[in-house]
Amino acid sequence: MMTDPRPDIAYRARGLVLVSLCALPVCASAQDLWDLTIACGRTARETALCRESADAWAAKTGHRVQVITTPTDDAQRLTRYLDLLQVRAPELDVLEIDALWCGQLNAHLADLKPLIADHNGADHNGADHNGADHNGGDPDKAASDFLDPLIRNATLGERLVALPWYLELGLLYYRSDLLARYNLQVPRTWSEVEDAALRIQEAQRLLGNTSFWGFVWPGGDDEALTATAIEWISSQGGGTLVEPDGRVSVNNPRAQFALQRAADWIRGITPAAALTATPQDNLDGFRTGAAGLMRNWSTAWASLQDQPTPVTERVAVAPLPKGSGAPASVLGGGQLAVSRYSRHPREAASLVQHLTGTAVQRRRALDAGFNPTRADLYTDPELIAARPLLADLAPVLPYLIARPSTPTGAQYPEVSATFAAAVRAVLRGDATPDAALAGLQRTLDALSQNGTAW
Repeated sequence: MMTDPRPDIAYRARGLVLVSLCALPVCASAQDLWDLTIACGRTARETALCRESADAWAAKTGHRVQVITTPTDDAQRLTRYLDLLQVRAPELDVLEIDALWCGQLNAHLADLKPLIADHNGADHNGADHNGADHNGGDPDKAASDFLDPLIRNATLGERLVALPWYLELGLLYYRSDLLARYNLQVPRTWSEVEDAALRIQEAQRLLGNTSFWGFVWPGGDDEALTATAIEWISSQGGGTLVEPDGRVSVNNPRAQFALQRAADWIRGITPAAALTATPQDNLDGFRTGAAGLMRNWSTAWASLQDQPTPVTERVAVAPLPKGSGAPASVLGGGQLAVSRYSRHPREAASLVQHLTGTAVQRRRALDAGFNPTRADLYTDPELIAARPLLADLAPVLPYLIARPSTPTGAQYPEVSATFAAAVRAVLRGDATPDAALAGLQRTLDALSQNGTAW
């Protein structure tokens, strides 16, 4: 094997840091080999996992892959991407993007459908891409292997702009010991949440835990509140704020009811501090035993297992409850996309298929606890034995919903902030639900020309 004469290098390219260079096999024709660059990982561990999988693809195909670290902060990471994409820089081939960014970055991302169909499961030098799932060049078959809500989130019109890499989702965390002590079932409806939270809260306070609260959720961070409030509204049958066709749907009686119900929780079963709390604030309190029920992201589970706490082995998870509609769990997580300005989009798409393939996702789930985006991995006996949480997540998967970042595109940040402000006004008692949502509807209709010009 002939290795590249240059050593591993690190340098800054418009704020992104290059950290890896793969070897070049002698068996491949030099004119058929390309350097690809992928930006992935928010931590050193995530970047290392990405690099290992990209190196395996490179060793098999003969291409070289340079792995670029990205900022931990999502806002900074998006800004760095835009700095490169807006000048059509060809140096960035594959990007790890947040599930919220498909609409915002749409103009800069390649359509994966023809790229997947074109390379037909192999690269142009005839080498198999080592772990990507073969689909006979059928892009619809390739997409069907993933959880459907994630593919819908990454589809704009007829364009598939990303493949899902890992999943985050909203869950109900609960103190299993307290539910058992007070002979309560795991809440399946919001009414049952109210009853269980109040029963546990009253009992704990009688025992001297005067700062104990029944149910906590985040209202301080705009995006966290947007996700949580959309779950409340959708589970009541009130829509998802903006529907996939662009129509603003938020001003309806079911949405109003859902927000009023949440406002009634304040100072009842939920502290007023919820209006300034972040998901991390809630997690910090929950792990000390200060709450009975909590809405948080699936990533909170690993944090609860990291070190011994007063609630270690006394916590379980369940799907978020429902109102008069079906349960709803907002999806998040990471996806992989190909830059429209890549010089080698077909090879980049092959790399994306490899990294999002079953073999790589399975390893990432085992080694680092990433939740897969492929349905078959939630029924993999060996994987479930190693990661029992996946069995708990499986019942939630049919109820995944996306925030309206795809239909609203570049205007989503304004949509989310405006929605969160309206919700917070209701929760604080500064506005009634009907007035707040009517005003929000007018604002969003004006912003989008009645849903036709997002």
